[in-house]
Amino acid sequence: MSSPSASRSVKAQYDLTGKICVITGGAGFLGHQFAEVLGEMGGLPVLFDLAPEQLEEAARDVAAYCGRCETEVADVSDEASIRNAVDRVLKRHGRIDVLINNAALTKYGCDADPDAFFAPFEDTAPEVWDAGLRINLTGTMLACKIIGHEMVKLGQGSIVNIGSDVGIVSPDQRIYDPDPAANYPGMPFNTPAFYSVTKAGVIHLTRHLATLWAANNVRVNCFSPAGVFRDHDLGFVAKLASRIPMGRMGRINEYKGAIVFLASDASSFMTGHNLVMDGGRTAW
Repeated sequence: MSSPSASRSVKAQYDLTGKICVITGGAGFLGHQFAEVLGEMGGLPVLFDLAPEQLEEAARDVAAYCGRCETEVADVSDEASIRNAVDRVLKRHGRIDVLINNAALTKYGCDADPDAFFAPFEDTAPEVWDAGLRINLTGTMLACKIIGHEMVKLGQGSIVNIGSDVGIVSPDQRIYDPDPAANYPGMPFNTPAFYSVTKAGVIHLTRHLATLWAANNVRVNCFSPAGVFRDHDLGFVAKLASRIPMGRMGRINEYKGAIVFLASDASSFMTGHNLVMDGGRTAW
């Protein structure tokens, strides 16, 4: 029995024309960028997020960049909320072809005091830990469960879960410490334990689902980026860069190509993979 061959044209392999692409956390910093490139390559970005005003602002920006964008207010930690949003998308379009699981807890989305978000591990508030697991890991699971089921019925689909370099190796907590010799006062933030733990879980959930749904032609991969420079303190950047072989942080828009690769037929024989873009950090 013959199988369809990949297109001879690499451009055609990357083409997402007509694909319905859901991005959770779509109003966020990375979600916004992922939506832009999926739209640029012909897909229809559908942003899922909690904050209606931020959603609309992001959608306007994305549509200005690539021509069109849709939004759905959805709480990824609430199964009914995701299911209702998915049902609305299915009612409009009949299918979902690509899912980018990008939603993650930030200090701004934490119900606890924002300062508690970066508390030392010994002072971790249970509600912060629980919220991190609920949004980062359970939210990814729920979106995969609901949208992946629709993809299985359709017999095709690509899911890209967003992991992190600190889901592979431990964050080096020393980069946040003061360094008087470098006139670096230290940073008022860190990498909370829940973040590393949940991203490690997302990576393994990816492998589990990839093997589960491979026979249904639903591919599940993970993308694990390093931090992106956003006007960070230069002392902090220097300390972090010293731990990265390429000597710098990621740049805005630098991860777009990886997302298109994983979402499109350019990666049609890849599933269960964790694609890492970290400037070589995890190679050391």
